[in-house]
Amino acid sequence: MKNRTLLTMLLYFFLMQTYAQDASRALLVRSTVGVSGSTEILKSQNVDYVVQQSIGQASVIGTFSIGNLTVRQGFIQPNVWAKIVNKKIPTDLEVVVYPNPFVESISLLFHENVTDRVKVEIYDLVGRLIFANSYAPSQNINVILSNVPVANYILIIQANQKQSIKKILKKQ
Repeated sequence: MKNRTLLTMLLYFFLMQTYAQDASRALLVRSTVGVSGSTEILKSQNVDYVVQQSIGQASVIGTFSIGNLTVRQGFIQPNVWAKIVNKKIPTDLEVVVYPNPFVESISLLFHENVTDRVKVEIYDLVGRLIFANSYAPSQNINVILSNVPVANYILIIQANQKQSIKKILKKQ
């Protein structure tokens, strides 16, 4: 009897989850809130597919329905890269960033001749600008980051109408 009740509950839960996530429902609204991840809409043979991803965060997930309105709760995280990366600039700037992880500063060593100013920006994983500076053209640039808190960051380097995007870690 217990097994039958458990099986019935699992089947009911599965059917409710399927119903609540049906993309053909008129009032389905998809949004993301969090630190890192994304939502993309892909088209294939005139059908839209919503693909959502979440990185490194577990959550309580639940579904509540009333009338023709369904609310699904959980953590799906936004695409921070889309907020901070300029898609119009190629990402093939040849630069080595070291050391990584770092304590006080990082060095940028360019493998191509740098002919214009070098723009350096550092963002936290939520997409907030933490550091920005511009440097004279040079093959080797030292970026002092002693005032930046210990954390993971996204580093964007722009020079020669190109950019390079790296993940860096400041340690104690």
